[in-house]
Amino acid sequence: MKKKLIYSFILLAGISLAACGGKSKTVESSTSNKSTENSSQSTSSTSSTTKSSSIKSSTENSASSESKSSESQSAVKAETNAPAKQADAVLSQLSTAFPNDHLPQAVLTSKTADYLTAATTSTADQENFRILYYAENHAIEVNDIVVNDLQPIASFEKKSYDSNETAASVVNQIIDNGGSKIDLGYGITGYQQGAAGSSYLSWQEGNWSLVVRASNIGGEVAEPLAKEAVAYLETAMLPAPQNIGQISLTASTSDSYQNNSIVWQKGLIVYTIQHFDALQALKMTVSTNQ
Repeated sequence: MKKKLIYSFILLAGISLAACGGKSKTVESSTSNKSTENSSQSTSSTSSTTKSSSIKSSTENSASSESKSSESQSAVKAETNAPAKQADAVLSQLSTAFPNDHLPQAVLTSKTADYLTAATTSTADQENFRILYYAENHAIEVNDIVVNDLQPIASFEKKSYDSNETAASVVNQIIDNGGSKIDLGYGITGYQQGAAGSSYLSWQEGNWSLVVRASNIGGEVAEPLAKEAVAYLETAMLPAPQNIGQISLTASTSDSYQNNSIVWQKGLIVYTIQHFDALQALKMTVSTNQ
């Protein structure tokens, strides 16, 4: 009887230990699963962070690329609209519009704004047309209506006539060898005389007749400008008139483009250049030979 009780006690203890062992394994398994889940979540979080970082890096690179592209485009635009390129574009467009004539190439001066533009009459009449030139602080298209409110700095005009005589009369060449002689240098003698509050200094070079007007009221003197013009023409070539040409310069300064005029005949055609600056009027005329 005692043996049976002992065996029963041992059997119950064994069952209890087995049960405890099974529960321990279950807890360990559960802990292992949680650890795996945490590890998985950590890996997922790391992957998400890496993906976010990758997207941010891609966005930054894209923005940087767009910024560089924008800067590059701005640089190209600035270069395209540079004064020199604008002037070349305007002069090229005018030459294309009036291909039968040698148009002026030198219009702007150090005293003008940097951007050249122009307005023209209809290109339908190639024998009679006029071009007005403007200098502004920004680029303006040729024949843009905004120039209607702007002040021209120069002009170029071509007119055709029925006879050489009529064309010559329009040039209105003035030859006056009266008055006081003045040595203008380079073997050229000028003749000066006064009339109606002004003094006139005139001389001839080939088929060209030149005159400089100065106001006595303003205390102006014609001689310095006359000598400057003579010196310049020693190194530059005016177009050859057929048959006559007249250059009329003014010693006074003015913003009117009609202040100085150069007119010459070429058979039935009369060309006229006007510019607010006396020496630039000469340079503008010389540039028609280019």
